[in-house]
Amino acid sequence: MVIGNILRERRLRKYASRVQTGFVPLSDIRTATFIIDAEDPSREKCLDEINSFCTGNKIKARIFHSDFRKFNRNVQPVTDAATTFTRKDIGIFGLPKMKRMRPVIAEGTDLFVSLSPDCRFTMEFLTKAMKARFKIGRCEFSGEPFDIVIRTDDIGQGNTASRDRKPVRDHDAGQAEVFRKISGLLQKIR
Repeated sequence: MVIGNILRERRLRKYASRVQTGFVPLSDIRTATFIIDAEDPSREKCLDEINSFCTGNKIKARIFHSDFRKFNRNVQPVTDAATTFTRKDIGIFGLPKMKRMRPVIAEGTDLFVSLSPDCRFTMEFLTKAMKARFKIGRCEFSGEPFDIVIRTDDIGQGNTASRDRKPVRDHDAGQAEVFRKISGLLQKIR
């Protein structure tokens, strides 16, 4: 795996965004890129909320999905292949295939929001290579590429354990709920 780590670091250095990130007021955001988890049961609700939020604030939205399940007769894709990152987009050593990634990261955006709780290297690469002025996400990656990281305890469903249940983790929160928290934060930034 040492070779894989070296190749990943080289890929990140080569494609890392040089755009300075920071808090951007909602009034200055004209374009936004979202990555949604296709496996989340609240996906449709989240899509509706994103579309209404972007329409209401005159933001042009690009929406992509992440779905890294292994497809077979029982498990079928639920989203359009052109806007979905799948296992087929991952090459040797877990490196994302650049034929698929280049068009996504080439276009700059004002806001990048990753609602996917998936913390694999493909998501880290997209986050660090995306040319965005303001980045919000759910995973903590090395180098802290996100300006804001949303956790479940920020929403009010923190790591509280009960007798019969394990602590609630970030990936257990529905992405529609996480997006509501993000949209509330965006409206407060002036």
